[in-house]
Amino acid sequence: MESKTAEARAVSASRLKVIEAVTKLGIERLERDPEAANRALENHLGKVFERQDNKDAVVAAAVDDLSHQPPTDDEAVSGAEELQDSFMNRFERFAEEATTEETRLKWGRVLASEIRKPGTFSAKVMRVIDEIDPQTAGLFEKVCTSRLSNVLPKSLIGELSFPDIISLTDAGLLVEPGIGGQLNQSQDVKDGSGTELWMQSFGNLAIAYPKDGTSTLDAEAITFNDGKPAIRVYVLTNVGLAISSILPETELKALTELAAKMGEAIGDPSKIRKYKRTDGDQFVAF
Repeated sequence: MESKTAEARAVSASRLKVIEAVTKLGIERLERDPEAANRALENHLGKVFERQDNKDAVVAAAVDDLSHQPPTDDEAVSGAEELQDSFMNRFERFAEEATTEETRLKWGRVLASEIRKPGTFSAKVMRVIDEIDPQTAGLFEKVCTSRLSNVLPKSLIGELSFPDIISLTDAGLLVEPGIGGQLNQSQDVKDGSGTELWMQSFGNLAIAYPKDGTSTLDAEAITFNDGKPAIRVYVLTNVGLAISSILPETELKALTELAAKMGEAIGDPSKIRKYKRTDGDQFVAF
């Protein structure tokens, strides 16, 4: 133990001597060449000021985003009082490099989304946001206009091309659909009057319709699988779902469009019902 302690002291002493020697050489050079000193100082301070300007612009973008979409009542009372240091330390590094208006707005939306729902943006999610190429980002934003929770109904966005699927899966945004594709299965429920319904739920939103006359559906919007109706979808990864939270909110619009498609599939749009999840974790029609 004494040997290891002595070795550690020797290493520390050596480092101090190196730092002192480098500092001495630096001071001597600055004294010999004042212009170099001024250039070094201006360069250092210029970078410091630029990084601070970038961070200020990102915060301003976040404040603007929050003013247009403030936290909900649930969001306002949930989560920690302050953002976690682990998030802030990583976020600051990305924010100080945000030199363009586009990147400042992007990281401003990230900060606003993390404030609304702390814990959304892990190191992995922020790394994907930073590294994603503009073409893939544009494609992802386009398909997410039809997003419902973590799925993209095919009846709304159509069949993605093979290159588009590769781009989204390679970026970590989309679950590999496989050969057979993916389905969002319905659930058996009853309304307040006891009517049996098929319900397709998407997080806090849902669509339902009576069971009668729907035992052999096979349309673009609805198909039958294992004795229950289902819709063909693409599924977002957890990273993709987190990133989708910084995009414009379009879920209600997507729900309305899907409800119309499903109404055509069952042959009677008037039977389609739309639901929202309440604070008490119950679905109510709207």
